[in-house]
Amino acid sequence: MPWRPGDAWPSGTAGGAASPHWGGYVRLWVRAALAPGDPFTLGPHAGDRLDDGNVLGGAPAGPLGRGGRAGAGALWVDLSCDVLDVDIQGGAQATDGIFTKPDAATAVVNLADPTRKYDPLNNDSPWQLGGRSRLVPGTPVDVFAEVVNGDDGTWTREWLFSGSADSWGEDWTPKPRDRVAQLIASGESKSFVNMKRPATDPPVGAGETTAQRVQRIVDLAGWLGTIDAGVGTTTHGPTALDSDGWDLLNRTLDDELGFVYFTNTGDLRWLGRDAWFDLSHPPALELGCGLHDVLVDASPAAIDLQIRNSVYAARTDGVVAHALSTSSVNRYGRYDYERTDLGLDTDAQAADWAATALRLYAFPQISLADVTFRPAIDARSWEVWAAALAVAFVSDLVHVVWSPPDRPADDPIDARCRVVGFHHVISRRSWDLTWELVDADALAYNGAIFTLGPNANDRLDSAFVLA
Repeated sequence: MPWRPGDAWPSGTAGGAASPHWGGYVRLWVRAALAPGDPFTLGPHAGDRLDDGNVLGGAPAGPLGRGGRAGAGALWVDLSCDVLDVDIQGGAQATDGIFTKPDAATAVVNLADPTRKYDPLNNDSPWQLGGRSRLVPGTPVDVFAEVVNGDDGTWTREWLFSGSADSWGEDWTPKPRDRVAQLIASGESKSFVNMKRPATDPPVGAGETTAQRVQRIVDLAGWLGTIDAGVGTTTHGPTALDSDGWDLLNRTLDDELGFVYFTNTGDLRWLGRDAWFDLSHPPALELGCGLHDVLVDASPAAIDLQIRNSVYAARTDGVVAHALSTSSVNRYGRYDYERTDLGLDTDAQAADWAATALRLYAFPQISLADVTFRPAIDARSWEVWAAALAVAFVSDLVHVVWSPPDRPADDPIDARCRVVGFHHVISRRSWDLTWELVDADALAYNGAIFTLGPNANDRLDSAFVLA
């Protein structure tokens, strides 16, 4: 049966908030683990789990735990109806092709608070327990959305953020209606940023694969979450583990020429080098002219920043390899790029690293750096919401067709891209999503060589490819 805004919301998570300005098919939840539970009582109680009616610190069980994980739902409080606006960022907030590095995920939530219940200095707040406020750093925070399919009324849940509070604050105002509390939270990466141990002497891990090195860092951090592992192509030299955990993870994937980040459910996910070149599956979402026409802005990539036609690479204390494109230098001038601190296991791998960087970036790439879109614009906005909120970094493709105002409408920028970062700007009157992009076709074509016969990158009738 078709479902339309105004119909009863399908069975999903209780609570949340919706706005007609979001298109009617999406509902937002902002939650924090604030409920203090119940003190010890004698006799029957709503929280009782014992036959004799004794209760010790048990709030009623909630339907979901942090990041959707079962068994942790007892303390979650739905803040959604007090939310004025939400700003969520994840992944990279600037792109540099295959060298892109993610930032820590953040969520900034502004809450209407006329009664000061979200003010940690308010001793009468309901979020006090034993004379102490529960509005403290470290409080788990989740943000997710549920999307209803307008064709059949089914629904899906997509996580936007999973992390913990960094601060709760509220500026005093004389009029209660003007009081706004602000919650600032960040993602799982901060547990690795805060991991700083003495250097290991002697260094360890010579010859480890990328998977083994990631696991070593995770074990050192004492992190017990889930790892979504990719396929590595390199081995690594010994390490003294002489930096924070997040830097060590990014160094490892820098040597791999891969990508590492925390998903919106708090899992650690890394991808190897080959993920950048895979064009074997169709785009997860198509945006732009003649597609889902919801784009409101786009920015071209800074072409000159993408040129690297003279690349020096070496592992620490290793032999420096130099990869040079004379034809590119002659045409565009010389753009040197140097990395002589790679943690690779052999000089041959460092030379391959330099050759790969040169092959990809010796010549300019015309591409989009980012796009901003508003899913509610589309008549079938549930399709845009469901696909956009589920897109995975790097491995999923998106198809973007964009005609800037100063470009002929019949000659748009048409690109298949990989998403490497996102930025939600949500208010009661709008919901915009910005994606940071890397051009997938440019990577695949620059990384190809002349072949005979069918090829995944073929764009010619006779099945010849010339990158």
